[in-house]
Amino acid sequence: MVFKASKNIDSGSHEFKKLLEQQQPYAWIHAPGRTQAKLSATKSKLPNKIMTLQDAYGGIGNSELSTIWPGHLLYKAGTLLNNNLSANDDTLLVQDISRISNNPNRANKAKKKMALTIYALDENGKPDWSRTEHLMLEKIHNGKIKVRRGQWNTKPLAFKAGKAVVASHMMYWTNQFQLNFSLDCPRGGPDNLTAAEWFARTMAKRVLDSNADGIEFDVTRWTWGYPERSPMDANNDLIPDYGYLNGVNSFGLGGQVFFRELRKLLGPDKIIQADSNDAIAGARGWNYLNGIQMEAFPMTNDYDRFSQAFLHLRLWSENAQVTPKVSYPFTKGPTTVFAQAYMPNGAKTDFRFRVGFAAACLTNMPHAFASLKKGKFDPANAEENDSDDDKQFGVFNWDEYHGGELHNWSWLGRPISPAHQDLSDMDANNLLAQASWEWVTDKSFTAETIQSGTSYNATIKAVPPTALPEKLRQGIQLMPKNINLKLTPGHGYTLEFEARGDDSWNYANQKFDHVPRLITITGAVTGKKETPLAVLADAQWRTYKLSFIANNSSLTTPVFGVSEQIGKTEIRNIKLYSGSSERWSREFENGLVLLNMTNTPWQANVKKNYYKRLKGSQAPEVNNGESVDSTITVPARDAIFLVKK
Repeated sequence: MVFKASKNIDSGSHEFKKLLEQQQPYAWIHAPGRTQAKLSATKSKLPNKIMTLQDAYGGIGNSELSTIWPGHLLYKAGTLLNNNLSANDDTLLVQDISRISNNPNRANKAKKKMALTIYALDENGKPDWSRTEHLMLEKIHNGKIKVRRGQWNTKPLAFKAGKAVVASHMMYWTNQFQLNFSLDCPRGGPDNLTAAEWFARTMAKRVLDSNADGIEFDVTRWTWGYPERSPMDANNDLIPDYGYLNGVNSFGLGGQVFFRELRKLLGPDKIIQADSNDAIAGARGWNYLNGIQMEAFPMTNDYDRFSQAFLHLRLWSENAQVTPKVSYPFTKGPTTVFAQAYMPNGAKTDFRFRVGFAAACLTNMPHAFASLKKGKFDPANAEENDSDDDKQFGVFNWDEYHGGELHNWSWLGRPISPAHQDLSDMDANNLLAQASWEWVTDKSFTAETIQSGTSYNATIKAVPPTALPEKLRQGIQLMPKNINLKLTPGHGYTLEFEARGDDSWNYANQKFDHVPRLITITGAVTGKKETPLAVLADAQWRTYKLSFIANNSSLTTPVFGVSEQIGKTEIRNIKLYSGSSERWSREFENGLVLLNMTNTPWQANVKKNYYKRLKGSQAPEVNNGESVDSTITVPARDAIFLVKK
């Protein structure tokens, strides 16, 4: 799979023509460019390839803002205007200036000035979107806000104190305004649509006009990262709700409307995908998508969280309802081959590619690769990412793609067996065999809880209306009791349990099926960020195995959180083992893929004198062409690709 190979390359250039030739061996060309010239040239030269577009999930650029009905935009919780404002005034007073900026100095120094919107309130205190004006912040000083009036083709209007709201926008990138996909979004505009319905029409036209095979939506979000920094107000009542209303994620579920309408318009044969790097923040809902893209796999290059990421990939690969089912790991990080990147101890970093490609082979899915110089990337927060200069898109001809010196892009052949999980690193002793469990409910939550043997059920009835999402997730917890378990920091463990939960939702006179719910696990888990482990649970009982590296937390035993939304969750047969479950193999017609994500080398058994290593030039210490007897050592956190003799 090729990812954004022609970005920033003119479609009439010799370089572009050369690039088209280089893409010939690849089956899938993703995001060849936004201009029709690039799309047409790519489709003409490579007519038999899958070609998919990419666009921002509910994202509107500067040039499009003037065409958007203002009620379709997603705002942060705004604040009342405190002074009468004529059409000629350029200074605002507001009730709570922190709703505009908590850091006026930073806002004043920003190269890209903040966009604001002011709208009138009707006699019932509701937004009157017919009286809306877009503004541009110029300066905040001594509690006063100086603005440029009448931006984005709006006209300066007069507003009365206490009868108008000033709000800033929910934006992922500097120039991307977010649409309000929530189920509480008002209807309006020429065809009286919701934002999700309008955007579905817009994106369907783009796909059909380009003759593309489908589209993938970048930065798709079930919930917004860093919610305190971006206090979403989905229903425009001036109270931060973070998208959660009446016990459900109105913003997240509203995405189902967008995908449903887009599927209706595109039909069953077009590919629709979305970003979903993890269970907490990524896209949910099996019904309308072909699958997901997992950018910077695993877990934004957090290899301590591989188990969680690989489980998420497998769930999507198995459960997406639209065929072809297509979910893939996207390796986006620094490697030695393409970025001359090394680990602090001097070791090469090409394992990052091999791990991602092996995960794709194990799930029978495509694989994408892009090079970073440093690897600082967080889909939840664009401000913390490295600059675009750090990213390199193109055609990356890895030895493993074409079998090294075999020069055969189909060298592996078809899989002849499912992926096999090897549990040899796990101890047989269940560390929680003597544990008993209890439900603990925060006083601001309401739930009915039941225990039956080793099965524990919780039905959440009510959650606090303005709680941050991370508090919602942990408001009702299943906790072990009467056990004093000490986990060794830095050592690997595997948590095993079975779970299911309500995956049908009724809200705003609509029903949504097959939208799984969230289970989080806190405890002695580690990673780049102290975020919980998380899985998606639907109405079917599933067995989950999650491996993690213990930290030095005082909370050593796992604690399950089930209260992100109202509804029922069931958990049973909870076990914990020393060691990791993340050793995998899969046999193909012409080769074998071995993946070891434990912290120790794996002596893997293979057919005697049946395989040899690939022979390649990029990583000769791995792909040296040597014959394999009956065992092979797969290094810790690495993968090996073998070919039949």
